[in-house]
Amino acid sequence: MQSPTLPTRPATTSRDGRRGYDDLIPDLDQLARTAPGTPGREALREYVIREFRPLVRNLSRRFAAPGRGVEDIEQAGMLGLVKAVDRYDPSSATGGPLGYLVPSIRGEMKRHLRDYSWAVRVPRDLKELAVTVGRVADEMGQRLGRPPRPSEIAAEVGVPIGEVVDALGALESHHAKSLDAPVGDDGSGEGLSLAERMGSDDPALDLAAHGPGMRAALNELPERERRMLVLRFYGDRTQSQIATELGISQMHVSRLLSRTLARLRERLADD
Repeated sequence: MQSPTLPTRPATTSRDGRRGYDDLIPDLDQLARTAPGTPGREALREYVIREFRPLVRNLSRRFAAPGRGVEDIEQAGMLGLVKAVDRYDPSSATGGPLGYLVPSIRGEMKRHLRDYSWAVRVPRDLKELAVTVGRVADEMGQRLGRPPRPSEIAAEVGVPIGEVVDALGALESHHAKSLDAPVGDDGSGEGLSLAERMGSDDPALDLAAHGPGMRAALNELPERERRMLVLRFYGDRTQSQIATELGISQMHVSRLLSRTLARLRERLADD
């Protein structure tokens, strides 16, 4: 078999429109007729794939959206292009090279978005139903002039209403919301971010259950020990300052604090 030859024509700088790739039809036909392993075939294959790359780049921009990396979509499209070029059959190609290659490229892009663009893991059948439900909901919204009810969508799609509800919930999980994104207006003219509206752990909650028991245990202490605890933990006094105020030695304060705290721990443990 004769080895394929690379095109000697100058590289096309613009490939706009449906006929922009017609000059590559002879190269695709030659590639399809050449058996794998034939000298020069791999170079021709790389040339054809490289020349069709602008097509993949243009299609990837149509699928790009916030939260979808255009580079990842383009990479998936390139995989579809390679697959289509390798199985290209001139006898089954209609509408020029685009009519054969574009469905394969779009299919790989859609599969990538279906399998990898969701913020949470969702079963494949639920993903496919969610896409259908989303499309039908948009169409019905335009036709009805209002958002359709789940029961109306279920009747249109022909599935139980419970599955529609699950699909609508899955659509809400498609894209994760940024914690830095504004979610409202606090009245000052500046929207608070989601992170600013989220609560945080309150250390006092862990102590709330011990509140009644702690009050009872404190009431059982002698007046001097209670005063010592107040000065140490609420007044933030040092042991030297407490000793001066109570008229006792610092060593005595240290022993009393240790004994009092041990007594409180035992009392709370028993409760």
